[in-house]
Amino acid sequence: MGISMIKQAICVLTVVFLLGGCVSRQGLSEQIAKAIRENPQIVLQAMRENSIDVLEIVEKGVNEREKARRKEKFESAIKNPYTPDIKDRVFLGKPEATVTVVEYSDFLCPYCSKGAKVVRKLVAEHPEKYKLVFKHLPLHKNSRELAAVFEAVAMIDTELAYKFHDMAFEKQKELYQDKDGKVLGQIISELKIDPQKLQQNLESPVITQRLVKDGREAEKFGLDATPTFLINGVPVLGYLPADRFDATVDMILEKSSGADQDDGEVCEDCLNKI
Repeated sequence: MGISMIKQAICVLTVVFLLGGCVSRQGLSEQIAKAIRENPQIVLQAMRENSIDVLEIVEKGVNEREKARRKEKFESAIKNPYTPDIKDRVFLGKPEATVTVVEYSDFLCPYCSKGAKVVRKLVAEHPEKYKLVFKHLPLHKNSRELAAVFEAVAMIDTELAYKFHDMAFEKQKELYQDKDGKVLGQIISELKIDPQKLQQNLESPVITQRLVKDGREAEKFGLDATPTFLINGVPVLGYLPADRFDATVDMILEKSSGADQDDGEVCEDCLNKI
């Protein structure tokens, strides 16, 4: 339908001025603007009668502006990538992999669970392309405890730590309500993690320092949502299906090498805001 009343009102005003004599385009615009200022009820009435259409136009404008903002921010990040500290952190994939993905996550965030499955699958299928480093941005008290357990297990064995990672996300709903620690205990038992070594590692100040450092690093980079992925230092926010994630990675690689791409939009509106 469109905002026909507004168009009609402007057309009427235009005809009136044209019938009144010769008027320059600039002069006509000024006179129409003056008429609308003196009679705003014309436009207001048209907007009231076409409120849904007006809202759609406003929303489209907001979306286009937000898309442009994200694209500008994305391209700026490619030129100025972040440099997370991954020294002494366990990882999956090959050390010389083309793409380093640093994942800031929360074991009790639903979208983190979905995102984790995507990157784990990509690393498993393309270890020569992807290197995955798992970091923590816990929102809940229980998820902070799970983060500490992951790091404590990682001090024992990398593969075991990522098995814990997988099971923790798989049993996320149960862990969310795990007030007495039974579910966590079952996971530890099922993975045959040495409880004495685990407890010893949990008491190490290294664990606390690592979690604090992850939080400060995320804050320094302006990251306040989970999951967030740094792909060779370029932030990608939220969950993306595997095909889109892989395509986004390829786009970052191409843009980083100077190749042109038309669309810099990579974010999903599915963030778990802190």
